Amino acid sequence: MQKRIWYPAIALLLGGAVTIADAAELYRYVNDKGVTVLDRSVPPQYVSRGYEVLDRDGRVKQVVPAAPSPEERQAQRVAEQEQQRQRSADETLLRLYSSVDDLNRAQARQIQQIGSLIASAEAGLLTLQSQRDEVQSRAASQERAGREVDQQLLQRLQAIEAEQQRLERQIARHQQEIERVNQTFAARRERLAQLLVD
Repeated sequence: MQKRIWYPAIALLLGGAVTIADAAELYRYVNDKGVTVLDRSVPPQYVSRGYEVLDRDGRVKQVVPAAPSPEERQAQRVAEQEQQRQRSADETLLRLYSSVDDLNRAQARQIQQIGSLIASAEAGLLTLQSQRDEVQSRAASQERAGREVDQQLLQRLQAIEAEQQRLERQIARHQQEIERVNQTFAARRERLAQLLVD
């Protein structure tokens, strides 16, 4: 009697084990030797490399990608920061300009302001040139009269030349600034047009 009760219990347990085994998932991964392994589990040292989960028919149910390397994580962080910077720049652009025409008017105003500074510096150069001509004429008169040129005239001439050079450098900087403004607004114009279409 005991034998008959015990035998069905073992058969039941074995039958259950087969059913569980049939329904179990399989894992496919690559080991240290580069060999693809099919197993009931993935050893911990291989988990970070990524693996596939298969059903009992061998079909892929899930793909677990490899963990990113430190370099990949850094690249991802940089990419996310760049995306955030671009989003912020786009929001500012849309807040400043409601249309490309608005942007064009803003560019024209900025160029006009820089142009006014250039015109002012150029007017200063004309004034300095007139002063220089006058001082040189006085110095030449002293030389023709056989006298030594007054040191004050020479110092005045040096000061005028120094101021002329300063204004010329200023004009060159303003002209470079105009180029930068045009480049900046060209990039803004292109981006704004894209944003307004989207």
